[in-house]
Amino acid sequence: MGGSLLAQETTGEDAITKVFKVLSGAEKSIPGLDLRDSLLLNGAWESLAYIDAAASFQPSREDLQEAVPDYYNFLSGGGFIFKLINPQNHNEYGYEGQLKYRWEGENLVVLSADGLQVKDRWQLLYLDHSYLALRMGDLRVFFTHTPNQE
Repeated sequence: MGGSLLAQETTGEDAITKVFKVLSGAEKSIPGLDLRDSLLLNGAWESLAYIDAAASFQPSREDLQEAVPDYYNFLSGGGFIFKLINPQNHNEYGYEGQLKYRWEGENLVVLSADGLQVKDRWQLLYLDHSYLALRMGDLRVFFTHTPNQE
């Protein structure tokens, strides 16, 4: 019984270490364009943690913050659905919508719903079958897979 508790603690510690390494830039995984969309489209993503890059020049583990579970589901054809948590009630979504995107190098360019206007640019920091990390303005955000909510 004590062994399984230790294993759970080690797994939790390993997870925190992984998130911090990715968000601090110590660990990167940027697949080529040929793999990028297949990995990105491999299910929906939910924000798990973030580091505010503007708050710390050299981030430490203490800078790692738990994120509200905003939801992003990238679709074939260059679109994505987003659902942002209501700041007044973290148990419900407050703002939802659908936008388009395209890749420019390692940047995911967020476009208006009609695809004509650039809304934002998110830098890809990490992407594999299980995890996604993006620099979204001053925030470095770590995402994990979540069930689709359509």
